[in-house]
Amino acid sequence: MHGVVCSCTMEVFSMSELKKSYEMVFKKMIMETEEIYSFVFEKPEGLNWLPGQHGIFRNLECKVEGDKNYRIFSFASIAEEDFVMFSTRITDESTDCKRKLLELKPGDKMTAEDPQGRFRIEDFDKPTCLLAGGIGITPVRSLLQNMDFNCINPINLRVLYSDDRGAFAYEDTLKWLNKKYDGLELKLISDRNEFMEEIEAFANDMGNNADYLISGTPGMNKAITAKLLSLGVEKENIKTDNFIGYQ
Repeated sequence: MHGVVCSCTMEVFSMSELKKSYEMVFKKMIMETEEIYSFVFEKPEGLNWLPGQHGIFRNLECKVEGDKNYRIFSFASIAEEDFVMFSTRITDESTDCKRKLLELKPGDKMTAEDPQGRFRIEDFDKPTCLLAGGIGITPVRSLLQNMDFNCINPINLRVLYSDDRGAFAYEDTLKWLNKKYDGLELKLISDRNEFMEEIEAFANDMGNNADYLISGTPGMNKAITAKLLSLGVEKENIKTDNFIGYQ
């Protein structure tokens, strides 16, 4: 799925009501990598969210005893795409409730509620480094799709996407956007040392003249935050989006 048609206008819409549940109809599943799957739903009326936000998703077909029977996922799509998409990593070690997502059939229903979060690019005219690890790329997709929808060519937007497995979700879309905007620089990285070297190089070059958005496991986010702080980046220039439940 590539970017939506460029509108060159900033659309303003009201946010969804908190604590209100929106029923979604399942359309299809996309196998992004051997372990990462995207789930696409019809966008229900009234459900709106901002790029980079996450929500509570409930599988109405899943009733597992002892499980909370909901998961928190980032919105990988933007509202203007007119569908809801979230992605998650599913392996043999995943919970029964998460594995039941693989059994969804077109027409099945889930619910979404409580879009929240402030993980966003504040200023496309300010150098920004998006640091994503593994499934942490999901909110980054929505941030970049929003940039494309609004025809924004950033001044200096670096996207460092690391996955030790060497398999990258949304790879075609990310490369297409990278080719389209000369102010965007995408690097797909499968070596952790190279990932940290790229982070250090950007921080040494831009310092506190840039914003740093980190999206990954709590451990990854903590380690990269500590690295940036050691390089002199001030905490106010660092934002994190923690993916709880991933190692």
